[in-house]
Amino acid sequence: MSAYELVVIGGGEAGISAALRATQLGAKVCLINREPELGGGCVQTGTLPSKTLSNAAHFLENLKKGKRYGIPVVEGAKADYKTILESRHKTTMCEVGILASLIRKNAIETLTGIASFKGPRSVKGRAFGSPLARGLYPRASTAEVDPRVKPGAGLPSPGPGKAGAPAAVEVRLLDGTVHAFEAPKTVIATGSRPVALPGLPFDGKTVLSPDDLPALDAVPGRFLIVGAGVIGCEMAFIFRSLGSEVVVVEKAERALLGQDHDVATLITREFKKRGIRLLVQTGLERVETAADGHVRAFLAGAETVEADRVMVAVGRRPNTEELNLAAAGITPGPRGEIQVDERMETMVPGIYAAGDVLARFMLSSMAVVEARIAAENAMGRAVKMDYTCAPWGIYTDPEIGSVGLTEDEARAGGGDVVIGQCGYNDLVRSCLDGNVTGFFKLIFDGPTRRLVGAHVAGQDASEIIHFAALAVKMGARAEDIKDMVYNHPTVSEGFGKAAADALNKFGQRIPA
Repeated sequence: MSAYELVVIGGGEAGISAALRATQLGAKVCLINREPELGGGCVQTGTLPSKTLSNAAHFLENLKKGKRYGIPVVEGAKADYKTILESRHKTTMCEVGILASLIRKNAIETLTGIASFKGPRSVKGRAFGSPLARGLYPRASTAEVDPRVKPGAGLPSPGPGKAGAPAAVEVRLLDGTVHAFEAPKTVIATGSRPVALPGLPFDGKTVLSPDDLPALDAVPGRFLIVGAGVIGCEMAFIFRSLGSEVVVVEKAERALLGQDHDVATLITREFKKRGIRLLVQTGLERVETAADGHVRAFLAGAETVEADRVMVAVGRRPNTEELNLAAAGITPGPRGEIQVDERMETMVPGIYAAGDVLARFMLSSMAVVEARIAAENAMGRAVKMDYTCAPWGIYTDPEIGSVGLTEDEARAGGGDVVIGQCGYNDLVRSCLDGNVTGFFKLIFDGPTRRLVGAHVAGQDASEIIHFAALAVKMGARAEDIKDMVYNHPTVSEGFGKAAADALNKFGQRIPA
């Protein structure tokens, strides 16, 4: 008889989400994590650390607005990077402690090691250390991929209840002890890692990945960022506020490819206003490092850029090489990604996957929901993942929140749409706060007047976009959004004003 009903491979946000949900449904769960600490990239190197940096940058920018309220402003105020990193460490340790507490309270057994399949429907693990549950766990505690990929294309759904033989799992501890057990179901959530450029490996000192930023000892005077996707743009604003001279290089024709074109236009304009140099349709050919550690970057077109540090943010690759997927009957994609259906199940019944290993959105918020769906289906339920109302939050300055279709996607193939807009400079709250840069853009289907996409760039965009996500999910019409009662003064009033603008345009249409 199996000792476990579910084995989860990966202890990041996705893996923990799957383990907790399965436990809530009555399953006995074993969680295998490669690292001695839980949390994965979201907690250790990505989401939480980057938001600590973002908070520091925003605070510095807001200090400059003190004069309008009669508050003395220290000219040239700078942040101490080491202190920022100390704050980041405290936040990380707090979250790790919360996760450890959840694991203990839910009686989830944890092992530290590398798991791999050793045959069809079987898994083995090579462990680095003893189980985290034995007290070795400390108490105190975003992908440049196409965001509109069609999930599960071509994959049949095995349906609930169809499973093969239990997966046999072996975990070898440092002392040579082997733990062997079986699990009828498995969830793979091993995350991803940054992609390096050919011939330019990460060294953690001069050539950095986004994951290396928490290890920096100081803010670089000159910072070259390769890639103007989500991570590249976020870091450009952050380090510019912290005092760096920033140059961003992007091979595509514009920044934030995949986001609405009006959003990209605004961010490009803000780059210029903030003194951030953006070079599009330009690639990095090679880098020379001087004896003093300074860098000379040679770009396509014979231009050179001098920098103290180079950060390469051109995407992430799923961590699947060590899983030996072929032995389990799973064929990974060209980047090592795992294909799943809308139930998050692979083509092998009983084996599920969630999070960055899918190479879809590579967002921790998405990974948590995908993993929950995977766990529920593994435990016999029949639920599907819905990406149509999944929001994006991009922590640039101004922030970006988006959900649903972009304008170009909505108009593709001659789609009939109406766009409602409202500028932040039309909102009393934004004027009070001195944050008048930005806009609301609501995209409505012409025949039904239902909201199919929303894009907000400006103050609190990543927070208020959830209202639009729910509106998309519920099929809200322009009238529904306009007639809402909004607290005044708030930024959220922009939704009502943008919907009213769309209704005015609907009224101007000439009847057929």
